[in-house]
Amino acid sequence: MRFPSNTIEYQLYKIASFRVNYKAKFEKINYTKYNDFYYSVSEIVNNILGIKEINIGIKLENSIREFINAEQAYTVCKDNICGPPDFIKDYIPGEIKSFLKEIDPTFEKKGLLQAALYAWLYETKRASFVSAIYDIDPNDGDYAIVKRIDFYNVIATRITIKKYLHMVVA
Repeated sequence: MRFPSNTIEYQLYKIASFRVNYKAKFEKINYTKYNDFYYSVSEIVNNILGIKEINIGIKLENSIREFINAEQAYTVCKDNICGPPDFIKDYIPGEIKSFLKEIDPTFEKKGLLQAALYAWLYETKRASFVSAIYDIDPNDGDYAIVKRIDFYNVIATRITIKKYLHMVVA
């Protein structure tokens, strides 16, 4: 059973876009699997989009979070759905997605849907989405050079996820 694509609806507002030349350190992905009674935000969004979770790889979230002066967020649960947003700033949860050279539309959509779900989990109706485009540092493969950062507000307008939770097999 897949979640219908209209399970999460939102409005998107671009706030700002900055060209930067910021050196960011890569880190390994640490994927947290919840028990059978909970669904992660990432699993739900992957199900909606029909994509598989990547359990290995690298990410830039900590460096981007530091650059935008945000705090690390902790896992929140509501109606058997759990997940930690990538950051929290001014009590608003946020999601970060980083892309090598150009934006991948599927994973950008994943970040936007995750942000909308975090707005619902935190009961703020609003979340932030940060998109970063980078190149690998030619002098040090452990680092990336972030070239552009875009900031968005995501307003969750309709979340109809609860009625489908009992139909999904974990």
